[in-house]
Amino acid sequence: MSETACEPIPDSPQVTPTQTAFVRFADHCATCRTCCAMDDEGANLNLPCAEQDRLREGYRQAGRAAGRGGGR
Repeated sequence: MSETACEPIPDSPQVTPTQTAFVRFADHCATCRTCCAMDDEGANLNLPCAEQDRLREGYRQAGRAAGRGGGR
C-alpha cells in the first residue's frame, strides 16, 4: 500500500456566490407556476414574476461582484 492512499481527501470544491445565485434562480424558474405557465400549444407565456426578477437581479449582481474579484 502506498503512502498516498492514506492522505486525506481534499475539501469538496467551493461553491461560488454566483453559482449559488444561479441555482436559486434556475430552481425557481423550473418550479414556479407563473414562470412555467404555458398556452394550449405548450409555448411558455412569459408571464411577469416578481420573484424571478428579484432572483435574476441577485444572480446578475453576484456575477458582477465576481468580475470585480469580490465573489470568489
